[in-house]
Amino acid sequence: MPNLATLFDSDALAPHGVCLLWRPELLWLHVVSDALIGLAYWSIPIVLIVIARRRRDLAFPWTFELFALFILACGATHFLSIWTLWYPDYGLEGAVKAVTAVVSVVTAIALWPLLPRVLALPSSADLARANTALSREVAERREAEARARQSEARLAGFFEHMSDALFVVRAERGGFVFETVNPSFVRLFGRPREAIEGSGPDVLLDAVPAAELASAFATCFGTGAPRDWESTITGPEGTRHWHTVLAPLPDIQGEPRRLLGSLRDVTELRRLQTDLVEAARRATIGAMCAGVAHEMSQPVNIISLWADRARATLEVGTGARRAIEVILGQTRRLGALLERMRELARDTPGEAETFDAAEAAAAAVEVARRSWSLDRIEVTLDASEPAPVLGRPAQFEQALLHLLENARDAVLRRRRQEPDALAQIQVTLRAGPQPGQMTLAVQDTGGGVPASLGARILEPFVTSKDPGEGTGLGLPIAAGILRGMGGRLAWLNRGAGAVFQVALPLVREHPA
Repeated sequence: MPNLATLFDSDALAPHGVCLLWRPELLWLHVVSDALIGLAYWSIPIVLIVIARRRRDLAFPWTFELFALFILACGATHFLSIWTLWYPDYGLEGAVKAVTAVVSVVTAIALWPLLPRVLALPSSADLARANTALSREVAERREAEARARQSEARLAGFFEHMSDALFVVRAERGGFVFETVNPSFVRLFGRPREAIEGSGPDVLLDAVPAAELASAFATCFGTGAPRDWESTITGPEGTRHWHTVLAPLPDIQGEPRRLLGSLRDVTELRRLQTDLVEAARRATIGAMCAGVAHEMSQPVNIISLWADRARATLEVGTGARRAIEVILGQTRRLGALLERMRELARDTPGEAETFDAAEAAAAAVEVARRSWSLDRIEVTLDASEPAPVLGRPAQFEQALLHLLENARDAVLRRRRQEPDALAQIQVTLRAGPQPGQMTLAVQDTGGGVPASLGARILEPFVTSKDPGEGTGLGLPIAAGILRGMGGRLAWLNRGAGAVFQVALPLVREHPA
């Protein structure tokens, strides 16, 4: 029975060259052909293996390795064909062919299931079209990104350069914080941007306004609708009016909710509206006062005339003469009141001139000091530099004297209630809240304006004095004079008393 040894025994066999009768042309034809085929077969696997090793993106890399093994085996059979021309090792040649057959069959079996998958792979034309579409999509995305960046840059420019104070609020578990603010917001509150961003409303406002603002944030988040309101804050510079607008920003998944807000100072607008209403009301009151004063002047003069004649016929010391003297005194008082009523409605003629408000204030303060020397009231003036304004100096001094007299009455009234209370009146001239303005302030220690009269304290005939002690015309007259000079008299309670202040425009000096 043949075994493996007999399979490779070649002693009884003749080489293949015998079949070719050792004809050189046949021998060399087979040798050269088989050698070239074998070399070609063995070079191809090298290329396939290099491709499979370097291209990791191939769909089926193992097929390259299987093809390489198959082609190597085929090449080996051709080299053995050359060998068997001279050496009859047909067993070895058959074994190599058997290995080649196994590899060939395995390769064929492996390739047939791959056929649908290989056919499903996109062609070069498909890849080109896909690459073109992808390039177009990439270009569109880049263009969209460029437009988005330009839009974002424009929005950032608007945000940074808007005159309104803009801010973005972020909702966090512990409350609300300012995520970002613009330079107008920084200038409004006078805090560094780094100190505001990342902090809550309590860093900028007192406890009550901060709580109200946080409540507004919560309401806007809860309703999801924009809201706006106007608030009033009283501080060292007086009462300020703010218009606030809140609008929810679109929610982004995974990020905290945000609000966009704006804060605008509408104080001047509200003051203008109030001044227009006040001017119309004062004009009506002035016309009424002028009419009343005109109609009452003649009867008062007649009463005074006949009372004076009656007094001349009465003996000194009698009761009737004393009664007539009381009538004359009250008549003179009524005449003075009527004159002040005319003054309230009168537009004093005369050309306005440029004068130093500091000098006029010093003159008025000196008059008050001399007149009240026995009242033990300390009247001081703080005017550090000249303040050229346009108006009439006498009227300005008259307005300041009215304010000083009002402060004196308040101080004396408090002294009667608290004998040890301070009795001080300070007149201050400082640079105004806006460039080109100066602020005149009269501050006293008289206990302040009662809350019940606060809204009407500048109206005619409204006074906090006891009946018979005042007419309530001093402050309205002062307010009218200062309004004619371009200012607006306002007040607030501060410290131990009240402060009446007005901002007047300064006169710009023109070079010669």
